[in-house]
Amino acid sequence: PKSLSPESAKRSSMRWSMRWKPCTDRLALALLFANAGAALLQPQRVAVVTGASRGIGKGIAVELGREGYAVVCVGRSSRTDAGPTTERPTAEADLTVEATAEAVTAAGGRGRALPCDLGQDGAVDAIMDEVAQSEGRLDVLVSSAYTTPPGWLRGPFWEQPMAMWDSCNGVGLRGAYATCRAAAPHMIRTAAAAGGGPPLCPVS
Repeated sequence: PKSLSPESAKRSSMRWSMRWKPCTDRLALALLFANAGAALLQPQRVAVVTGASRGIGKGIAVELGREGYAVVCVGRSSRTDAGPTTERPTAEADLTVEATAEAVTAAGGRGRALPCDLGQDGAVDAIMDEVAQSEGRLDVLVSSAYTTPPGWLRGPFWEQPMAMWDSCNGVGLRGAYATCRAAAPHMIRTAAAAGGGPPLCPVS
């Protein structure tokens, strides 16, 4: 066969490229829509974050929102009922679960605020049941609630009353156990339906 000059070969290659480009563009577009459709069909993952009104819990809640989660923000501090708070004052004015839920939504997720005193066992169970019923799933639990008694933890531990231990560990330790216990059945059902294992994330 007759060989092509370099210029002819270049023109021939350009013609084939122009001929195939609409096909490749349509294929890329079809794949883009297929992937987008598959993403839309995936159910939104649901996380519950306790201690979500401030600190580590709030930071984790917002980052989960940035990843597209529906985040249920649980804590005592609420705009509807301030509740008992013993936290040290901070520069941030609105330290409520509602403010965190709004920040989750602003980050790209879907935030919900559910005020709850995690020192009350019945309240913990009610929160998890409500989330499972309204959302239909529970993928992630972050247990970050903690409390410090007012005026304590400001000196040597041997000078602290035993009520300090009860206050800190009643929510920080016992509350975390109660939260995991209440959430576990719902998370097991979610995992069985999805074929994977949802994580528990205790934060100390």
